Amino acid sequence: VVECMAAGTIILAHNSGGPKLDIVVPHEGDITGFLAESEEGYAETMAHILSMSAEKRLQIRKSARASVSRFSDQEFEVAFLSSVEKLFK
Repeated sequence: VVECMAAGTIILAHNSGGPKLDIVVPHEGDITGFLAESEEGYAETMAHILSMSAEKRLQIRKSARASVSRFSDQEFEVAFLSSVEKLFK
């Protein structure tokens, strides 16, 4: 899901686990993708996405791309080192 968001794909993911908890979440108040659980939910959300204006879809893609920077190697390194720093003192 993260890689697809970074590539600019509008995401429709299952409403569980990582996508629900910390991937397909608002970024600076903007939508980064969509979640669904049932066949009906997926169908309704796909219809909604396809009915959006090109500008709105572009805005979602840009927000999604900006939001995934938190999963970069650099961000991981900073978070990891700050977490284990206490162990080495």
